[in-house]
Order: sequence, then C-alpha cells, then structure tokens
Amino acid sequence: MFKGYISNTIGRIQWTIHARSSFLIPYLGQITDSISGKAKESAGDTVLTIMRKDRYKTLGTFEIFHANEAQTYIVKMYKYPDLIQQVKHLFKNTRGLREFNMTYAAAMKGVPVEAPVAYGERKGFFSKKSYLIVRKIRHACTLREYFKSGASPGERRDVLRKFGALARTIHDAGVRQDDFSLDNFLVFIDETGERRLILIDFERVTIRTNSLDERLRVWYLAKLNRVKGYFSDTERFRFLLSYAGDDAGYCKKLAVQIEAVTVRIQKKDAKKFYRQCVCKNRKFGVFKNSAYHGYFRREYSPETLLTLVGAIEASDGEVHCVSNFRIVRFTGRTLEKQHCRDIKQAWMHANALFALRMDVLVPAGVFRKNPGGQSTEGFLISLMPENCVPLEQYNNLQFGKAPILYALLRLAEEASPFGVFRENLGIHDFLVQQKPNGPVCYLANYAAFHINHAPVQKNRTANTRIIKQLVQAEQLPR
Repeated sequence: MFKGYISNTIGRIQWTIHARSSFLIPYLGQITDSISGKAKESAGDTVLTIMRKDRYKTLGTFEIFHANEAQTYIVKMYKYPDLIQQVKHLFKNTRGLREFNMTYAAAMKGVPVEAPVAYGERKGFFSKKSYLIVRKIRHACTLREYFKSGASPGERRDVLRKFGALARTIHDAGVRQDDFSLDNFLVFIDETGERRLILIDFERVTIRTNSLDERLRVWYLAKLNRVKGYFSDTERFRFLLSYAGDDAGYCKKLAVQIEAVTVRIQKKDAKKFYRQCVCKNRKFGVFKNSAYHGYFRREYSPETLLTLVGAIEASDGEVHCVSNFRIVRFTGRTLEKQHCRDIKQAWMHANALFALRMDVLVPAGVFRKNPGGQSTEGFLISLMPENCVPLEQYNNLQFGKAPILYALLRLAEEASPFGVFRENLGIHDFLVQQKPNGPVCYLANYAAFHINHAPVQKNRTANTRIIKQLVQAEQLPR
C-alpha cells in the first residue's frame, strides 16, 4: 500500500484512493458508469464532462462541492480494445497503475508533481480497464499556453529560471519523460502567492535508479529546443544557464551538443511525417467523395478546405490567396515545374519541410479532382501566417533591400542544416511578414527547397550565394 492511500472496492473495480480524498468514494461508481455510458441521470448525480475520447483512452472532468468550495478533478480511463493488446497485457500492469506508480515514484525522488487522488482497476481474463483521477489545479496553464500569453519580461525570466532548475531536477532524479515538451509542465500561483512549476502526464515516463547520463539529457533538451516562436535566443540561454546551475562553461558545451542533436531529431521527424501524412492517424486524415479525394491535417476540416477550393476553381492562375490560405492549382504542367511525380508527392514533401521547423507555410490539405479518372488537376492548400504578403508585393522598402536581404539570409541559415534552395529561385517563392524587429520571410513554394545530406557548411555557402543573387537580380518594389 502506498503511503497515505487506502483501498476500497466498488462494484468490480478495486480503488486505491488517498485518505484525504476519501470523500470521493460515494462518487466513484457514478463516474465510472458515466464513462462507460451506463449512468442514469438523476438529481444529485455527478456530471462527467467528456473532453476527449478514442479507442484507447477517455478523458473527462467532474466537479463536486466539498469543504465550502467547488473542486474539479480530471479522470482518465484506459482500455484495450484489440485482442492482440489484451493478450500482450495479460501479465502487465494496467496503464492507470503504471502512471500512478511513476507519478508517486517521481514525487518520492523530489520532483514536484500533482499527486494522483486515486486509481482503479477492473480486471478480467481478457478485459482490463483502469482509471486515474487527478485534482485539477485552479488557474493553472501549460508552459506552452503561458509563453503564448502576454506575460511581462520579468515574469518570463522568473519562469524560465524555474523551468531550467526543474528540468535539471527531473534529470538528476533519473526521470525519463519521453514526451518532454511544454505541454507537460504546468505553471500556477500557489496558496502562498508563489509561482510554481510542476511536471504532469506520466504516461510515457520511466524512472532510473541513478540520474540520467549526458547523452539522454542532451536528447531531451534537444526535443524541447525544437519549439519555435515562443522564446528568443536570449531566453533559451537563460533557461540553459539555469539548467547548468549558472556554470557558463557547461552551458556553452551543452548548447553546442543540443544544436547538433536538434538537427538529427528534426531530420528524423521529417522522414516520419513524409510517411505519415498519407495515412489515417492522429495528425492526418484521408478524404474521398464523388468529386475529390486527398489528405488533410486534422486541425482543418476537409469541408472547410474544399469550400476554399470552390471559391477559386472557376478563376484563372496557379496561385490564389483566400482567407489566410494559399491555394496552388496543380496541373500536369505545374507538376513538371514543381519537379514532382504527382500531387501526392508534393504533399509529402511539404509536410517533410514543415516537420523540419523551418519558416514555411503549414500544409493544410491536398485534393485531387475526379478520383479514379484521368484528371491530374488538384489543389494544395497551405495556411499562411497572419499579415503576410507575397514578397513581390511588399512595399515597405524605404530603407532599401538590406532588411529583406537580412531576412532571407536568416531563413537560409535556418534551412542550411537540411538542404539547399533551387537555382531558379524567385521572389514569387516567398512571403514576407512585417514585425516590430523587421521583416520575416517565409518559404511559400515548397518545391523551391531540396532536402539533402550534404555538410551544413556546403549548404550554407550555396544558399547564401543563391539568396544574394536573387536580391541583386530581382527588381523588388520600392
């Protein structure tokens, strides 16, 4: 028995619940019935709100009134719908118990966590279900949400310092969080008014007896380093300096190692997304109706994307911008210009570039007309950043070409670890966005970049030459 926890059996489910939360016992039966769909509504029943549900896990929240205040709890229910999974897990702990164990063990090693309120198990020979209940912290947000908010520079510095120290504590404790990302850390103000950070979500966690070695530390920090748009380089350095315990020498050594491993991870991501984007999975979907078939990113509904296609289908031209989306019409001639065998390959290449975390547009969907017919016409739809315009239409060049050259060279530097721009590059291949610190350029034409395995310095030399020739040759608007 875990320290501070008691056992209780409700129906066919064996619960382990913290003694301080024993007031939840009368509600546990209602909660499990709500998840399984067996609950009968009646006055006073606890209402479970389902937040997410798939074949393997259901996530919900419920609220009760206790000690003169409303308290909210998060419930996870794990299941094994496939026979193969049921057989594999006959002699394994349930996912609910594993997550409970890892959270408890991490807390015992000094890692700040939100201790689980309870976990429950229902076991049969070929059926396993498990439940985990965690108290929801009021006014807490993930670090991703926090860094997207308008926090003051002083608050951001404080959070980055604490985040670096927490990451070091996690690794010193031997905690391997395979999903080491901003989404798995919470920041909130506690009862004393102090800003705190904790680690959450222990589904993909294992704990070693000893602290993590240098190789694993660098690997996890590199996974975090892939995040773009949330931190400046100065803020990244502050985080890493806090992680290194204010040891500047160790910090610089880590930074070099992290950058090299980050490139390796991004290349691995590109290969993975190149394959996954044409399959039905958690991130991508496959669409087919009487007029079109294709693939789409799940953040965007195919109906919405096809509405955009319908808006430009009768118009001429290859490229159209509608409602912050860029739509490229593909024909046989377009495919030849894009150096692609078919529109499917164009979609795969676009997603590989996006996975490299370069400044490119977000591939939203690709659709081909007349499935099964001889038509080669199709449409590739990409989401543009806000307030972007084509580079050839950019009219804010009162200081000459220097700001645009700098923005393009910055994009070239970012892209050089992965490949080179094509020699026939033109200003029509870029979009530009005006920001307070100057313009930022985005690659709009995915076919204008070729992924290779050449040394970074060789790619950098080629990309710098191509960009300088482009800016000198093109008549940019003034």
